[in-house]
Amino acid sequence: MTAHRSLWLLILVPALLLSGCRKGPVGSRGAKVRTETVDGVTLVHNPPEPLNPRKAVRFEEEVSFGAEESGPGAVYKPGQFAVDGRNQVYIYESGEGTIKVFGEDGRFLKTVGRKGQGPGEFAQAFFLGFCPDGRLLVTDYQNKRTSFFGPEGDFLASYQWTKNISIPILVLENAYVVHESFYDAGASKLFVKTYDFEGAEIKNWGEFVLPGTKFVTRGEVAITVSIPHSPRSVLTGDPVLRRVYHCMNDAYLIEVFDADGRIFRKIDRPYERVPFTDADKEEYTARTSGPKELAEIYRDMPWPKVKTVTERMLCDDRGFLWVATNETKDEGGRKLTAYDVFDAEGRYDARVWLDFNPAKFAAGRMYRYKEDPNTGVRVLTRYRIVWE
Repeated sequence: MTAHRSLWLLILVPALLLSGCRKGPVGSRGAKVRTETVDGVTLVHNPPEPLNPRKAVRFEEEVSFGAEESGPGAVYKPGQFAVDGRNQVYIYESGEGTIKVFGEDGRFLKTVGRKGQGPGEFAQAFFLGFCPDGRLLVTDYQNKRTSFFGPEGDFLASYQWTKNISIPILVLENAYVVHESFYDAGASKLFVKTYDFEGAEIKNWGEFVLPGTKFVTRGEVAITVSIPHSPRSVLTGDPVLRRVYHCMNDAYLIEVFDADGRIFRKIDRPYERVPFTDADKEEYTARTSGPKELAEIYRDMPWPKVKTVTERMLCDDRGFLWVATNETKDEGGRKLTAYDVFDAEGRYDARVWLDFNPAKFAAGRMYRYKEDPNTGVRVLTRYRIVWE
């Protein structure tokens, strides 16, 4: 009888140890990620510190696109850009009204479209993206339409908008998700909706929140100014995992939607918002200088006491979410911003400090516009990502 009791004891102890490991990853200070399910939604409660507090990243410059001083491959007024499945880079040249295509090595390959209002032409393209089947999708705000091109740049089709559609969030096989804003009874409203590729509304995800504004009329002059760090909806899409992230940015709570508009996860972590200082006020007013009437608006502006959590989120090609916080610091003459990085399961993986904003991730690389400090010219540059 004693031998049997000893055997059960040996089995029970490892089982208890294994069950303790299932509570979640442990950070360097012993804090754990805690998860629970409420009404079918998984809640991911992260500790204050990342699971990998020593994790850091650096970006090594590899190649630039459109940096030629002259010729067909020169890009003088770069706009939106996209990267296809062959790592070819598409840059909208707003001065010419065309899209210039470059190979992975930076060589100019061809031009797609041209300036105009006819089929396959652009007046003001403001989004470039790719459908899962390789088609290039271009939205043109001024022409109020969406156009499609084949993988080789051949024009396929387009449709006119019945409403003003804002920048798409997520492109799917035969539809795309957009955030759509408009004025109603003197108030601005924001909705997230899904449209098919003929312009028909498939689903209204609901109403979201635009930044607060202050509107003032002085004689014949009407001025609208955004209230800094007013609560608003921050949205981004993940084309790899087909999901949309939303943060109502007065709190560190991120909602995760599937492609059908259903919330299936919520991510949070303890967070103390950063104070909004007099120096921040001076920086904001200097950045938005304009008519003299602005001075009166700033005098009566409802300045915030604290900053919002974030004004920008983006996803990399691993399915990780990068949250650009409003925490900054000066280091060696550079202004650094803290980015919180969450893995595909919503766990707070790392915090990295960057002196620039990553624009797009693709095939293990990062792309952004790099500005020449002498000329002010922006050049699209690709970087290799090195985690340490």
